[in-house]
Amino acid sequence: MFVAHLLVTAILLLCAFAFRFAGARPLLNTIDYRTIGDAAQFNRYVGTRMIVPAAVAACCAAVTYWNPVLGVPLIFAIPLSVLCVVVWIGIGSKRFSASHGGQSKSAA
Repeated sequence: MFVAHLLVTAILLLCAFAFRFAGARPLLNTIDYRTIGDAAQFNRYVGTRMIVPAAVAACCAAVTYWNPVLGVPLIFAIPLSVLCVVVWIGIGSKRFSASHGGQSKSAA
């Protein structure tokens, strides 16, 4: 299980770096990038937040290395941390919404 945790850590770090250095490319399909004022800044925000699940996976790998019996229960901590970060990003995406020049949201 130690190797599996390390593999997940590497994958999550790659995802975090991909978001961090994506520039203004729209990578998330749940976010409407047309409403985001600065897409590059938003992607950097997402990349920074995605380091949290990678850190959780690294901690799980360290614990699994020292106590292999905890490998299976700790595998559930990683998807839970990803879910929490996705909610955190969804809530935080409202900070990046572009002003629509006084236009209300219902008058689209």
